[in-house]
Amino acid sequence: MFKKSERLNRPRFTEYFKIGRRFHTDNFTLIYTPAPVRAVAVVVGKKVHKGAVERNTLRRRVYAVVRTCFETDMITSSIYIIISKSGAKSLTQSAVVSEITTLLATISKPR
Repeated sequence: MFKKSERLNRPRFTEYFKIGRRFHTDNFTLIYTPAPVRAVAVVVGKKVHKGAVERNTLRRRVYAVVRTCFETDMITSSIYIIISKSGAKSLTQSAVVSEITTLLATISKPR
């Protein structure tokens, strides 16, 4: 888990959710906003998993991948909101890693 200062609270989440640039894969959506500070939010809705245990497990997996990417300096300080889609519930850990790193790598590619 990230420090409280590195997580988005509800008002900031709503603000960046509206203005962020979106990137998609089959199982995740990334909302990216350049900012001088680093903040991350991961959303796993009840449509993805009905049970809280499964939602939290997937959320922790995504947070772990994002934390690894921050430690390796693959991504810079900005606002990242990752939303899981319904297909994410059947993914293995290695599939989650590959999809999230693909999403994060698309940010640095020029349009």
